[in-house]
Amino acid sequence: MSSLNNDAFEAGRVYKSSGAIPFNLLRSPIYHAWERSHLQGANPCALQAEKLSSLDTERLVEQNSHLIAAVRPYFRLLSQAAGQDRHAVMLGDRHAIVLDMVGDEQTVNGPEAVPGIGSLLSEAVAGANGLGTPLAAENYVEIVAAEHFIQGFNQFTCQGIPLRNDKKEIVGVLGISLQRPDTRQRLKEILLCASGGIEAQLLIANLQDDIRRVLTSNSQEYQPLEELRQDIIQAHQAARLKLEIGSRMVAVNRLDYAMQLLQKAEKSIQIFRHRAEVWRNLASLEIGTVQAVSLTDSIRDLVDLLSTEASIRKLEVVTYWQEPITVAADSRSLLRKLFRYFLQAFESADRGGTVEVVVSRMLNSDLAQVNFIPISVLNIDQSEHTQYTFSLPIANKNL
Repeated sequence: MSSLNNDAFEAGRVYKSSGAIPFNLLRSPIYHAWERSHLQGANPCALQAEKLSSLDTERLVEQNSHLIAAVRPYFRLLSQAAGQDRHAVMLGDRHAIVLDMVGDEQTVNGPEAVPGIGSLLSEAVAGANGLGTPLAAENYVEIVAAEHFIQGFNQFTCQGIPLRNDKKEIVGVLGISLQRPDTRQRLKEILLCASGGIEAQLLIANLQDDIRRVLTSNSQEYQPLEELRQDIIQAHQAARLKLEIGSRMVAVNRLDYAMQLLQKAEKSIQIFRHRAEVWRNLASLEIGTVQAVSLTDSIRDLVDLLSTEASIRKLEVVTYWQEPITVAADSRSLLRKLFRYFLQAFESADRGGTVEVVVSRMLNSDLAQVNFIPISVLNIDQSEHTQYTFSLPIANKNL
C-alpha cells in the first residue's frame, strides 16, 4: 500500500472513531471534500451507493440523451486508452447521478462493480468520489483508493472533471474508475483532452440549432454560413482523430508520442472553440451596443475562418496595417459587414487571384478605412481593380 493510501486509510480510521478529520493526513482537496461530505451527512461506513428507481433512471437518461450522445464516442477512446487494466468510464449529470458507463465486464457488472446507472454520487450522498467531488470543486480531481469518503469505494482510484456548455455552465461530469492506482498517471491527459472534445461536441450541436435559425430568419445568409459551419466541424473531426490515435498509444505505453498527439488535439480543440465563437457572432441577428472593438483582430479572425473557402477558390488573402486599430462599433454588426465584403471580394478576384485587405487611419480624421482589393489573374492592370471601401470611427478612450 502506498504512503498516500496509508495516510488516507489512517485518516478514515480516525474519523470513524472520533468524528475528527485529520487534515495532516489528507491532501488539501481531499480534506475539503471530506469536510463537505461530513457536513452534508454522508455515511463513511456505507458499502454501496444509493440508486434511483428503474423508472426514474429511465426518465433521467432520456432527459440527458443529447449529453450521452456527445460523450459516447469519447467513452470508447478512454476505454481504449485504459487497455487491459480494469476500469469503468462514467458519465454523470450535473447532480452526479450516473447516466452511462463503459468498461471491462468485471468492473462494470462483476461482484465488486462500480456504482451503476442511476446511482447517486453527490458528496451529500456518497461522500468524496470521482463524480461528486469534481462537481463540488468545479475542477479536475483525482481520488486514490482510501481517499474515498465511504468504505465501499476504497478499492477504486477515480479521476473526474466537470463538463461545461458554451455558456460555461456545468452540465455533467466525466470520470474514470481504475483498480490500479498507478494507471491514473497515463490516463489523466487523455481524460482532460476528452472533456474538451466533448464540450466541443456539445457546441457543434448548438451550431446546428443556430443555422436553422439563420435559415428561418434570413435565407440569403444561410448558404455561406452553413459552408463555414461545415469547415469548422471538419477541423474538429481532425482533432478527434488525433485523440483516437493518442488513446491507442496510451494503451501500449507509448506515452511520449501519445502526449505529442494529445497536445496537438488540445490545440485543435482550442482553435475550434475560438472559430465557433466567431461563427456564432457572425450568425447572430442580435444588435448590441457600440463599444471599442479591435477592427484588425476582427479581420484576422475572419481570414482564419475563411481559410478553407479561400483554399478551395485558390485565393491568397493578404492583410496590411501598420498598427492595431480599434473602432467604435457593435462587434456583431461589424463582423457581418466585414464578412459580406470578404465574400464580394472573393467573387471578384476569381479563382487563383488575390484579395488584399488594407486597414489605415484616414489623414486629418478620426476615421479608420478598410479597403478590400480583389486582384484577378485575368486582370493585372492595377488601375482597373474594383475596390470595396468603408470607414468607421476610431474608438476614443472613454469607450
